[in-house]
Amino acid sequence: MTALKSIWTRLENHPWLTMTLAVLAQTWFALNNRALWFSDEVRYADAYNNLAAHGKWVVLALNGQPYPDKPPVYFWFLWLLDKLTPFHQPAVFFLGAALSGLFFLFSAYVLARTLKFDKTTSLASTLILISTFMVAALLHYSRMDLMFAGLIILSHAAFYRAYTDETEGWWPVWGFVLAGAATLVKGPLGFLFPLVNITVFLAFKGEARRLLSKRTGLGLLAMLAMLAVWVLGVILAEGPDFLLNTVLGKQILQRATHTFHHKESWWWYCVAFPLAWMPWTLALFTAPVKRLFSLPFWGTLWGGRRHAGPKSLLWIMFVATFLFLSSLSGKVFIYVLPMFPPLALLIADDLRTMSEARANRLWTLVGGLWAVIGAVLLLAGDLIPVPVPIRGMGLCATVLILGGAAIYSMRAKGFRSALLTCALAMILWIYPVGMLAAPSLDDAMSPKRQALILKDYIERGYTPYAARVYSGIYTYYAGHDYAEYDNYDMLIHEMETQEKAVLIIRENYWNDISKRLPDFHVVDRQSIAGLVHVLAIKD
Repeated sequence: MTALKSIWTRLENHPWLTMTLAVLAQTWFALNNRALWFSDEVRYADAYNNLAAHGKWVVLALNGQPYPDKPPVYFWFLWLLDKLTPFHQPAVFFLGAALSGLFFLFSAYVLARTLKFDKTTSLASTLILISTFMVAALLHYSRMDLMFAGLIILSHAAFYRAYTDETEGWWPVWGFVLAGAATLVKGPLGFLFPLVNITVFLAFKGEARRLLSKRTGLGLLAMLAMLAVWVLGVILAEGPDFLLNTVLGKQILQRATHTFHHKESWWWYCVAFPLAWMPWTLALFTAPVKRLFSLPFWGTLWGGRRHAGPKSLLWIMFVATFLFLSSLSGKVFIYVLPMFPPLALLIADDLRTMSEARANRLWTLVGGLWAVIGAVLLLAGDLIPVPVPIRGMGLCATVLILGGAAIYSMRAKGFRSALLTCALAMILWIYPVGMLAAPSLDDAMSPKRQALILKDYIERGYTPYAARVYSGIYTYYAGHDYAEYDNYDMLIHEMETQEKAVLIIRENYWNDISKRLPDFHVVDRQSIAGLVHVLAIKD
């Protein structure tokens, strides 16, 4: 125990190095050992390629068309990595994911220290994040959400500093600038989350008037100026109609109120979040929830609201964000990320004072989950419905079982031992997953194989078409843009004018239309993320 305490103290005294080494250990071996997967990785790769090669710096482009789904800042970040490091496409996309994950952990640690949690609790919260299955997975998946969540967390930290210190200084401006940067990474949730949460926090304390300060106004103007520069760029690049109808109308308002994509019921996050937060969702079964049914508890909470501190903000960051997301029409699994750091901090703080019985229960549950998942994979892994054999399944399952046993063995040795074991187990498990299992899934998860076939036909003079497939998923690997159609009549009319054509279409839609295309015959089928895609040619 003395050696363990010494190790913890060293990690605690060097938190930035600790987080860096943890991310490095999880990612260094997997920066370019698999193909880009359906759907976001291949689409973002094409968007980046259009930025770097064709100058689409303000309004991204996908498959030769404007791509309004995402603002450009994350892709600028990838461009910097491309230019300043030895990494180039596609490895730079995985490097971007790893560094975004490190930034996310740094942001969580900054939040913890800003809220005046000590080094032990702050480090513990980052170890909880590192040992979360979803965070570990996102370190290996190319998308902007970790950077987005990190900026949101930093914005909360700046706003808390601004409105709880005796003098606000320039912190309100920093809060708005960070919120604006988050917005330019992924969209308006970047400023809505921190503004809603800090407003609820101050209103709960009876101090909402603090938002009326001059520096708050200056910060708001700074954020609006940042967004206005991008809006002006959009207008200059694509025109005001594109801004109003496509960016603001379709991508923002319609997604929020009556979405065309990812529409789910109000309760959807009640199921999605517990799955995303594993294994730490199990902490709920050790929490003192009985107090929630006690009127004196709520009376004391309300009576002391004017002295509300860091824990109140953390609960608001979780609850208000959860309710806000649940109110939106469109619901996406990844949106839950900004709720992770506040919950990690609350759990880390609880670990410090947790009774022995509760601690034993928590680590038994966490270790048991690891072991159960491992046992299921070991006994029934071959039943997973994927069209390719998964390499290293037995090794992945064995590490899960051994990791669960190690976590269980630490249940009575203090939270430091158990947390370090959790983090180490996650790092070790990622090795067989990243080196064996994930690359073996390329033909089931990536359109690369079929895209290369498409590329070959295009270079042999075939005109490419796609019908009712996810937009732009073949462009990056095919190296060519292609026409996309949802209307069968328009598609058939256009293809009739071509002597040689190649068509990509989902199999169920091909079955609907094949009788109207007697000159076409199927040359390839590939199941991509569970959806069978057909490649048919006319020659």
